[in-house]
Amino acid sequence: MPQALILAASPRRNGTSDLMAQLFAEGLEEGGLRCRFLALRTLRIRPCLGCGQCARPPHACPLSGDDAEALFTEIMAAKLVFWASPVYFYGLPAHAKGCVDRAQRFWSDPPSGPARPAVAGLVAGRPRGEQLFTGATLGLRYFFPLLGRELSEPRCWRGMEKPEDWQKEENGCSRAESVRQWGLQWAQRLTEDSGRATL
Repeated sequence: MPQALILAASPRRNGTSDLMAQLFAEGLEEGGLRCRFLALRTLRIRPCLGCGQCARPPHACPLSGDDAEALFTEIMAAKLVFWASPVYFYGLPAHAKGCVDRAQRFWSDPPSGPARPAVAGLVAGRPRGEQLFTGATLGLRYFFPLLGRELSEPRCWRGMEKPEDWQKEENGCSRAESVRQWGLQWAQRLTEDSGRATL
C-alpha cells in the first residue's frame, strides 16, 4: 500500500506543477517511501450544490456516484499527502477547487484522532504579486483539517511559465534539485517519527 499520496492539481498534463509533484515523489522514494501519483484532472468530481444536506446527520453528501469519496478516503489513509498546484487568478484551478468544496460534508463531522501531515507546493507564472499565493494557501489550510491532516507551510515559486524553469538556480542548486531534496527530507522525517513510535 502506498505511504504517500501525491496529488497533482493542475488541469494541464506535464506542466510545471506536475513536474514538481514528480520531483517531490522522487525524493520520497529515495528516502524509502512508496508513492501513489494521482492527477485530480482524471477524477470525476461533481461540484458542490450548497444544498446543506451534509450539515445534518448522517452528514452524507447526496452527490453519490463520482470519485469524491474515494479521493477523501485516500487522503485520510495516507501517511503523507503532497499537493502540487498552479495558481490561477490567485486561487486554485477550478477542478481542484471543486474537490476542496466537496469536503464541506466533513465540516460538521470531522474525523477524530491525531492529524497527519500534508505538504503543498504552489507555482505561478506571474513573477510578482504580494498576495499571489494567499488565496490558494488559505483554501488548502482550511481543507486539509477536515480530512484529518495538518498543512505545513507551503513552498511557493514565482515565474514558473514552463517545466524548464525548474532548472533555474537558487541557493546554489537548481529548483528541481531543491524540490527533490525537500521530498527526501520529508521521507527521512517520517521514517524517524515511525522509529520513535515503535520504541
